Amino acid sequence: MLPDFSNWQNPEALAWLAHVYSQALIHEGTFYLTAALGVWLLLHVLLRKRLAHRLIAQWPAQKDIRREMRYSISTLLIFSALAMVITAAVVSNRVTVYFRLTEYGIWWLVLSFPAMLLWHDFYFYVTHRLLHTRWLFRHVHGLHHRSRHPSPWAAYAFHPLEALMNALVTPLALLVVPLHVGVLLAFAVHQITRNAHGHAAVETMPRGFATHWLGGRFTTTTHHHLHHETAQGNYGLWFTWWDRICKTENPHYQQRFAQVTSQPKG
Repeated sequence: MLPDFSNWQNPEALAWLAHVYSQALIHEGTFYLTAALGVWLLLHVLLRKRLAHRLIAQWPAQKDIRREMRYSISTLLIFSALAMVITAAVVSNRVTVYFRLTEYGIWWLVLSFPAMLLWHDFYFYVTHRLLHTRWLFRHVHGLHHRSRHPSPWAAYAFHPLEALMNALVTPLALLVVPLHVGVLLAFAVHQITRNAHGHAAVETMPRGFATHWLGGRFTTTTHHHLHHETAQGNYGLWFTWWDRICKTENPHYQQRFAQVTSQPKG
């Protein structure tokens, strides 16, 4: 039973918020740990020798991995706080997260997930370009770029201000449209899994993927790794089209991808 939310300062409401925050922290931490640890164990431990020929530059340094883990903790705290705010907004009927599949029509259920990916990709590109302005890069985003050869643990290695900017993508969407709880779950799983994979330091996509008519529309680990190496270009998140439209794609991306994926095994 929910407490009386007419006064958010009453003890019951505060206790409920604390419970929601702790649950959100568990969920966010589980998603991050599963994705980052899973990608790291698979690509950096179990398949390290077999994928050595797919190494984009060099394996991440241990000091970078430790720093990435430390800053990921603060990001998890911030993401959990935003999840708590969203939950409070839902129970207060300020935004809508629904549970019945057909409540807003089957077509919206089907289209809302790709719509969220498109929105996230656009939002990230714009805010990422902003983070590369001189002051914000020096004081905020530069922390993420301290890993020139990142590991999967860098997926959440953000300055607190950058973490807050990234976390706003879902509440901003909910201010405009209703979303099914399953879509939100799929969105969360997708973003952390692909984010961890995008910082993996080894390329797993097949040869020719970057120039394929369909595959070339998606970012790859090489795409984002070049961004870490140079701190310029390749600002896109899930798709490559904003970089191409805005002419910010690294001119060596396709050549570098071909080089990494053409190296013989052994």
